[in-house]
Amino acid sequence: MVRRGFRKTNHPAIIGFLLPFVSAGLASVYVLCSPTDYASLRFRALFIVLIPLVLGLGLFLSIRSIPLIQEKGDKDYAYSGLVLNIFFILLYAFSFIYILLKRLN
Repeated sequence: MVRRGFRKTNHPAIIGFLLPFVSAGLASVYVLCSPTDYASLRFRALFIVLIPLVLGLGLFLSIRSIPLIQEKGDKDYAYSGLVLNIFFILLYAFSFIYILLKRLN
Protein backbone atom coordinates (compact mmCIF):
# COMPACT_ATOMS: atom_id res chain seq x y z
CA MET A 1 0.00 0.00 0.00
CA VAL A 2 1.48 3.32 -1.10
CA ARG A 3 0.69 6.45 0.87
CA ARG A 4 0.02 9.45 -1.26
CA GLY A 5 0.84 12.95 -0.19
CA PHE A 6 3.88 12.02 1.91
CA ARG A 7 7.35 12.91 0.75
CA LYS A 8 10.75 12.20 2.14
CA THR A 9 12.16 14.89 4.39
CA ASN A 10 14.56 17.45 2.97
CA HIS A 11 17.17 17.02 5.70
CA PRO A 12 19.66 19.61 4.39
CA ALA A 13 16.89 22.23 4.49
CA ILE A 14 16.01 21.47 8.10
CA ILE A 15 19.62 21.33 9.26
CA GLY A 16 20.43 24.52 7.32
CA PHE A 17 17.48 26.18 9.05
CA LEU A 18 18.63 25.11 12.53
CA LEU A 19 22.37 25.85 12.28
CA PRO A 20 22.11 29.66 12.64
CA PHE A 21 20.34 29.10 15.94
CA VAL A 22 23.05 26.64 16.99
CA SER A 23 25.75 29.23 16.27
CA ALA A 24 23.83 31.91 18.19
CA GLY A 25 23.39 29.49 21.08
CA LEU A 26 27.10 28.62 21.09
CA ALA A 27 28.03 32.28 21.16
CA SER A 28 25.53 33.10 23.89
CA VAL A 29 26.47 30.22 26.16
CA TYR A 30 30.15 30.85 25.72
CA VAL A 31 29.86 34.58 26.47
CA LEU A 32 27.75 33.89 29.56
CA CYS A 33 29.83 31.01 30.90
CA SER A 34 33.34 32.10 29.96
CA PRO A 35 35.68 33.95 32.22
CA THR A 36 36.01 37.68 31.71
CA ASP A 37 39.17 37.22 29.62
CA TYR A 38 37.78 37.74 26.14
CA ALA A 39 41.28 38.20 24.71
CA SER A 40 42.23 34.58 25.31
CA LEU A 41 43.11 32.29 22.43
CA ARG A 42 40.28 29.88 23.28
CA PHE A 43 37.67 32.64 23.15
CA ARG A 44 39.06 34.00 19.87
CA ALA A 45 39.18 30.53 18.34
CA LEU A 46 35.49 30.07 19.04
CA PHE A 47 34.44 33.40 17.61
CA ILE A 48 36.84 33.47 14.68
CA VAL A 49 36.75 29.80 13.67
CA LEU A 50 33.83 27.81 15.08
CA ILE A 51 30.93 30.23 14.68
CA PRO A 52 31.75 31.16 11.05
CA LEU A 53 32.17 27.46 10.24
CA VAL A 54 28.74 26.65 11.63
CA LEU A 55 27.19 29.58 9.77
CA GLY A 56 28.99 28.63 6.56
CA LEU A 57 27.80 25.04 6.88
CA GLY A 58 24.25 26.26 7.39
CA LEU A 59 24.48 28.45 4.30
CA PHE A 60 25.94 25.58 2.26
CA LEU A 61 23.18 23.18 3.34
CA SER A 62 20.47 25.75 2.70
CA ILE A 63 21.73 26.37 -0.82
CA ARG A 64 22.16 22.64 -1.41
CA SER A 65 18.58 21.97 -0.33
CA ILE A 66 17.00 24.34 -2.88
CA PRO A 67 17.25 21.89 -5.84
CA LEU A 68 15.69 19.19 -3.64
CA ILE A 69 12.49 21.18 -3.07
CA GLN A 70 10.65 19.68 -6.05
CA GLU A 71 11.58 16.15 -5.02
CA LYS A 72 11.32 16.31 -1.24
CA GLY A 73 9.43 19.49 -0.38
CA ASP A 74 10.18 21.60 2.71
CA LYS A 75 10.28 24.81 0.69
CA ASP A 76 9.70 26.93 3.79
CA TYR A 77 12.69 25.47 5.63
CA ALA A 78 14.96 25.84 2.61
CA TYR A 79 14.25 29.49 1.93
CA SER A 80 13.91 30.62 5.53
CA GLY A 81 17.17 28.81 6.37
CA LEU A 82 18.85 30.66 3.53
CA VAL A 83 17.54 34.02 4.74
CA LEU A 84 18.47 33.29 8.36
CA ASN A 85 21.97 32.19 7.43
CA ILE A 86 22.56 35.30 5.34
CA PHE A 87 21.18 37.51 8.13
CA PHE A 88 23.34 35.88 10.82
CA ILE A 89 26.45 36.02 8.61
CA LEU A 90 25.88 39.72 7.96
CA LEU A 91 25.27 40.31 11.67
CA TYR A 92 28.50 38.47 12.50
CA ALA A 93 30.47 40.35 9.83
CA PHE A 94 29.22 43.78 10.93
CA SER A 95 29.91 43.04 14.59
CA PHE A 96 33.37 41.73 13.70
CA ILE A 97 34.14 44.91 11.71
CA TYR A 98 32.79 47.04 14.57
CA ILE A 99 35.07 45.32 17.06
CA LEU A 100 38.09 45.72 14.78
CA LEU A 101 37.38 49.42 14.25
CA LYS A 102 36.83 49.96 17.96
CA ARG A 103 40.18 48.35 18.76
CA LEU A 104 41.98 50.57 16.26
CA ASN A 105 40.69 53.75 17.93
